[in-house]
Amino acid sequence: MINFLRKHLSVGVLGAIASSTILVAPSQATTLSGFSTYGNMMSGMQITVGFLDGYTETSIWNTTGSQSGGAFGSSWSLTQSGNTFGDPWSFNAGRGIYSLLINAVPGNTLFDNVDYGEVTPGSANGWNFQVVSGAGPSSYTYGSPIDISRGDLFGSLLMSWGGGFSGNMQFIADADNGTSYDPVRAVTAPPALPTPPNSPPSLTGFDLSNYTILESQSVWASIYATDPNPDAINFFVNGNYVGTDGNTSGTRSQPAFIGTFADNGTFDYTAQVQDSRGAMSNAITRTVTVLNVPPTLNAFQLASNTIYEGQSASAILQATDPGADSIAFFLNGNNIGTDYATSGTRSASADLGTFANQGTFTFTGQAQDKDGAYSNPIEQVLTVLNLDPTIINLTKDLIVRTNTLFNFFGDATDPGILDILTYDWDLNGDGSYDDFTGAAGQWSFLNPGNHLIGLRVSDGDGGFAYGSFKVEAVPEPASVLGLLTMGILGFGATRRRKLNEKVS
Repeated sequence: MINFLRKHLSVGVLGAIASSTILVAPSQATTLSGFSTYGNMMSGMQITVGFLDGYTETSIWNTTGSQSGGAFGSSWSLTQSGNTFGDPWSFNAGRGIYSLLINAVPGNTLFDNVDYGEVTPGSANGWNFQVVSGAGPSSYTYGSPIDISRGDLFGSLLMSWGGGFSGNMQFIADADNGTSYDPVRAVTAPPALPTPPNSPPSLTGFDLSNYTILESQSVWASIYATDPNPDAINFFVNGNYVGTDGNTSGTRSQPAFIGTFADNGTFDYTAQVQDSRGAMSNAITRTVTVLNVPPTLNAFQLASNTIYEGQSASAILQATDPGADSIAFFLNGNNIGTDYATSGTRSASADLGTFANQGTFTFTGQAQDKDGAYSNPIEQVLTVLNLDPTIINLTKDLIVRTNTLFNFFGDATDPGILDILTYDWDLNGDGSYDDFTGAAGQWSFLNPGNHLIGLRVSDGDGGFAYGSFKVEAVPEPASVLGLLTMGILGFGATRRRKLNEKVS
């Protein structure tokens, strides 16, 4: 335990001190004014702080109270209150420092570091440097010996921290004062500050939010580092600066947005940190695996789901993909085109052709991205309706002789090119189309008068077309029985021959 005793004169003998060379000023030696020095009695001392980043700052000691004084800089302060023989100095550093130099001579002050008795006459007992609390320096040096010193009086005290320092430390260092008419004189100048130490920081963690993700997803990382020196730390990913943690102790960290991944693949990311003096850490590499996501077929539409024979149809397909992929489109397994855009809605259209016959036709649409993944399928059904045939040519109205054969014929078309047309005739006017089948034939009437001949054309799919023409039969000069002679005339075979005519 430290015994905070007030400084008193020693009764020890000087002979107990190891001999040393006595340095005496050429004219007048320093005259001590007293051996009890308080914080308010050291005005003018120069206090220099060396920061870990190489920057130094000097401040002048001033009186702050009846028994106290101090020097203040940017983020640091050195203060003392009471008798320096037992009352501690307090040093506070808010950022990393590596050295503290107290140049006491400009404040007409000196240090007495011998605590076992009076060595230089008039100096009384001293008190060697002693840490009371906090992280003490890794080394300390008394420098600039005073001209009357016998090895115990010094004009400066230099403290150094090899690993850097921040926080608060209290220490005891006994001080004396010189007279105003014969101020304190040092034999040598105060020492220069040491070169600031530095050790590289250590990268302790590089955590990605997810090592395996899907296309269009994002990745964040957390990076962790420590530094043996109280340095701020800069963070880098793949050589790109991502931020700084300004703390000078403990584990420093930095979040980093790695990015949003528009396409599948594997991607390497290397993290590294750098301290405020440029020393680089070890590196850690992580690999992000981005999995492909199949496209989504959002729409498959036909221009119309119902058409008639002979009409054409078309289709349009639309798809999206979270990846930066081109998309190929398929109908019933056949590629109908590729949209090479890599974002937004992609589409393709197709002409399905002309439909020559009635029926229902099923089409399945699907999309495929550039990585070979298929989308959901969508089906559409096209219904092709039958159309009636159309009579385009028919025998015109006639005037014929009774009992004389005349020719008749008809011609029709149908949009269903696969339809087979059947020509059925009503020749006797009974309303039934069962007198003759064929595109052309011959007929005669026994009796004079007006007759209506009808034609019905069927396409076999339920479609019919009807037509008729009039025949006026007039008597011949010499009446004969009307006989029917029928022939196909190259247009078709007669289904049956009627021998008896129904008089109309």
